[in-house]
Amino acid sequence: MLFVPSSEIAARIVAFQSLLQSQQVDAALLRQNTDLYYFSGTVQDAFLLIPASGPPVFAVRRDVHRAEQQTPLRPVIPLESLKQLPSLVDKVTGRSSPRTLGMELDVLPANTFFFFDEKLFPKDRLVDVSGLIRHVRSLKSSWELEMMRGAAVIADAVARAVPQVLREGMREWDLLAELEKTARLAGHLGFSRVRGFNLEIYFGHVLSGPEAAEAPYADHPTGGPGISPAFSQGSGYRTIRRGDLVSVDTMLNHNGYLNDQTRNFSLGPSHTVLQDCYAMSRELHYWLQEHAVPGAVTGDLYDQVLDVVRKAGRLEHFMGPKDSGVSFLGHGLGLEVDEFPFIAKGQKMVLREGMTFAFEPKWVVPGIGVSGFENTYVVTEHGAEALNVTPDDLVMLP
Repeated sequence: MLFVPSSEIAARIVAFQSLLQSQQVDAALLRQNTDLYYFSGTVQDAFLLIPASGPPVFAVRRDVHRAEQQTPLRPVIPLESLKQLPSLVDKVTGRSSPRTLGMELDVLPANTFFFFDEKLFPKDRLVDVSGLIRHVRSLKSSWELEMMRGAAVIADAVARAVPQVLREGMREWDLLAELEKTARLAGHLGFSRVRGFNLEIYFGHVLSGPEAAEAPYADHPTGGPGISPAFSQGSGYRTIRRGDLVSVDTMLNHNGYLNDQTRNFSLGPSHTVLQDCYAMSRELHYWLQEHAVPGAVTGDLYDQVLDVVRKAGRLEHFMGPKDSGVSFLGHGLGLEVDEFPFIAKGQKMVLREGMTFAFEPKWVVPGIGVSGFENTYVVTEHGAEALNVTPDDLVMLP
């Protein structure tokens, strides 16, 4: 089992404490699994109390023994009742109420917030520190990049398996199953964490032919039919035919860290429109690698890419079918699918070295199919460097 180094945990907490001090927040109480893993190295059922200065306290409901094995933080305190939390906050802050306490209000259930606000900390001011957390997490360390490169290796194994298993007459669902097996054997954890409410994702979208262009219900450029209205996205039972373009969009997890990759395959020549769109997608990636430099504003990058597409006469069907298209081209990636930064309309975030994001310029053409590829990138001083190692060619199979 691969544990998060203690130096990583220490650096993250120091960076977060600096932001707490800048916002005059006395302490943060963290509860969400992704944030617990990021700041402690474990997802044991717990509350992590991080003061603006001084050592944190890790209060664990279950399992204390496993928590002590997996986190370098000390002390690890058994939490038998939520009523213990006020005294623990007194301890880490060095004073009693009134104080300003931070919580993850973007993901915390409302009833939990009201309980904390009205019952546990009625004299304190509770504020949202989710934005501070996400800013700290947006800058990846060399260790985190190593984890993300590991996820890219899994994605490469999946892409390389496609020509071995894809055949005319097989169902999308069967191809999906074969590729999921490959991913799991290569180390994929089998799930992807998402922060947004009601935003759901699993292995990815393995789609083919005209049905691939079915409008999505969620904030994705591609959707697919799925096999049930309970989760109507991704692969269906469609039979893959000669001439189909098959889009393999995977979200793979290595030790908690994600890689997003899309590659296209065809059984014989695919529709010329889709081939042209794929070539345009490659050109946009080359443009991005040069222009996504530290200091670039994400909303400006979005506008500039759209301008390139508009001048090429390819704006129709770009990033989704008519009336269902999305207003982003890229999303931050790391421990969650939807991290900072977003290359999206109106965004003002400035790129910094060490930020990671997935870039996915795609065309969704009704009655024909989907086309375009996706890479995960890290911002360097010279531009965007792809973490993916899979060649970006459209693979035509005999």
